[in-house]
Amino acid sequence: MQSKPDNSNIIKRVYHSLKSSVISNEFPAGERLNIEMLAEELRVSITPVRESLLRLVAEGLITTVPKMGFFMKTLSESDIRNLYELNHLLVDWSVGCLIADQIPGSVIGMPELSALQKKLTLLKAPSDELIAHSVGQLFSACAKRSGNSEIVQRVENASDRLNYIRICEARMQTAPLKPLLKIVKYGSEGNFDMLRSSLGTQFDLSLRLLPHVMRQGIFPAVALADEVVVETVADKSQLDWR
Repeated sequence: MQSKPDNSNIIKRVYHSLKSSVISNEFPAGERLNIEMLAEELRVSITPVRESLLRLVAEGLITTVPKMGFFMKTLSESDIRNLYELNHLLVDWSVGCLIADQIPGSVIGMPELSALQKKLTLLKAPSDELIAHSVGQLFSACAKRSGNSEIVQRVENASDRLNYIRICEARMQTAPLKPLLKIVKYGSEGNFDMLRSSLGTQFDLSLRLLPHVMRQGIFPAVALADEVVVETVADKSQLDWR
């Protein structure tokens, strides 16, 4: 018989494995998640799989239908827009706290962003997945500076639910690393007014790209003419950051 610590470690491993697969969109939208098959793949019993899936339901990452089981969520453009807007409101409020707490005559940055800045600087061509993950880390760091655990939880949950959309968004931009590095640098150096302004610019870009992301990232690929439009929108917005 396994001890309670062993069971806890198994549940934790299964949860993180399933969550990683869900937020990376390894399961198609609307697909039924077969507990028995997942348990077999992960080489565990169905109990930790069921418990992990219930936790993902509570986090809004998947959904459950009575007598039918667990399913991947299908997010509409409106759903994603709402998540973007909620995330922006909470992060903007958090940065506002940083600005309000500034001490005249002194510059105190966010050292927690220095490591992220260094990591991104060393990478010449980071993957779209790493870009999306780094954006989530940036927002989480800002939210934690609010001192409000509810805000932190909601921002990190929004990052999980928007992860695949951000991956698709990065794919559609010619140089997604450059503006991200600039934002992280503003935060690490304590230039919070520019941090706030740049986050607002990024938010506007995300909303402008969203219709194209929905078509190219989730639905069949858009026509070449639309791809050119998307690239032009992204390039113009990145010029505004300079």
